[in-house]
Amino acid sequence: MAVTQQGNVPAGLLNRPQTRLADEVAHLLRDLILRGELEPGSQLLQIQLAERLGVSRTPLREAFRILERDGLLKISNGNKTVEVVEFDRGPLIETYQVREVIDGLAARLAARRDLSTAAPTLERAIERMEAAAEPGLDITEYGEAHAEFHLAILEASGNSRLKDFESLVRISAQMQLTRYLKQNYDEDLDAAISDAIRVGNEHHREILTAITNGDSRAAERSATRHIRATIKFLEGLPEPSEASAK
Repeated sequence: MAVTQQGNVPAGLLNRPQTRLADEVAHLLRDLILRGELEPGSQLLQIQLAERLGVSRTPLREAFRILERDGLLKISNGNKTVEVVEFDRGPLIETYQVREVIDGLAARLAARRDLSTAAPTLERAIERMEAAAEPGLDITEYGEAHAEFHLAILEASGNSRLKDFESLVRISAQMQLTRYLKQNYDEDLDAAISDAIRVGNEHHREILTAITNGDSRAAERSATRHIRATIKFLEGLPEPSEASAK
């Protein structure tokens, strides 16, 4: 759903029932943030944004609260200041520590179910990640495919409670990881990041193989090992200030 600079309302947005309007606005803003159209650190002005979306400020403020809970927005100054968060390593690592449990369980449950529908989606996501990694590195394309892969496993688990974590998985897999790297590191670390992503893609194939083989224990081990490797990679990166100083 795109929003033009002229303030056109996304198709069908105003036709939504009032109870869903805040969710629709939150979905739109989340997509703009995930795609980088609303950059980390940028301030959202309520009056202009409400006019741009063609909605009142009430559902907009409710949408802000939803995205604040998601960890995408920071609200301060008595609700007057709304900013897109700038991602720090500490909260990102904490999110991945939670992901270790979520992803391991989702992979284990998915391996016990029929994956005739999910397998092509998982394979396509891996192929997109591999293509994004070389030649060069398209971090935005990788982030989208990375989220698609992990969300497909969450869906394939068949557990409705796990699906409640979709926003956390999407935000960490697509936004927090890739935008954090893009925000803080330049071409001096491209080789190290690309190598880590290639190893991650090998892990993704191991996870898919275990799931399609119906080996629930191997699927869980592979998924948790992948998340632990991501945490270790993040912990080993130099501080952003050190990287920019080189």
